[in-house]
Amino acid sequence: MKIDIQYGLPFVRLEIEFRGNKRELNKVLLDTGSAGTIFNADVVGEIGVEPEKNDIVDMIRGVGGVEYVYVKIFDHIHFGNIRQENFEVEIGNMDYGMDIDGILGFDFIKASNLIIDTKELSVYT
Repeated sequence: MKIDIQYGLPFVRLEIEFRGNKRELNKVLLDTGSAGTIFNADVVGEIGVEPEKNDIVDMIRGVGGVEYVYVKIFDHIHFGNIRQENFEVEIGNMDYGMDIDGILGFDFIKASNLIIDTKELSVYT
């Protein structure tokens, strides 16, 4: 799977599925420094992801500051030929000053045994 450099950062494409609804995410930051995977609330809202009464709410910290997120379990996350089922993802506003659909964090990278090749700008297992 190819890495696309935008804003000087590595971006990839994913397909997600939530309660049977699918969507392609074209601007997902590949981030080994992010412990968790997070998706943009506005983007995933298009397939019915929205806060519900029993959702876990959490606060995350990063370079951009503090952000409140809620947690959802996605049916599937497809990254090329890799498929993670019932994967927990944080949902937030992601107002980071750039157009971004999500962050593929270390939780997904580790669970999928991804190898990131910065010379070839590709990701594989």
